[in-house]
Amino acid sequence: AFIMADNEDELENIEWQLDFYNEKKDRITNYKMKNIIEITENSEIFKEKKSHIEEINIKEIKVSIKKALDLAKELLKNEKWVKIIIILQKVNHPVWNLSYLTQKFNLKNIKINAINGNILESREVQLFHFEKGNQS
Repeated sequence: AFIMADNEDELENIEWQLDFYNEKKDRITNYKMKNIIEITENSEIFKEKKSHIEEINIKEIKVSIKKALDLAKELLKNEKWVKIIIILQKVNHPVWNLSYLTQKFNLKNIKINAINGNILESREVQLFHFEKGNQS
């Protein structure tokens, strides 16, 4: 499951993309859902060649997207974001993978266990680094 939004208000009405993996063909079928469903079959997969894609059992998901966003908000420490990408994936267990592009041009990635709400990882990368000093 995947969405990308520009602000919190947009998250309420955003189009979700759900991807279903066909192991025999090593391809995915994309379903884009809002008011209508748009289907794209046999799309190429972005993954390492020998990696295995695990199926998500929706009954395992105990942490809602709203709860995951609330947990992430605490880690953002009031830093404003301009873009968010949210992915629900399974890596041993279901994980909410939230990536924020902040106003300070940092990329903050937060991974939350979708079963129990534990923060699995929180890291930040500066996309641009400006040094003070001599300027030509």
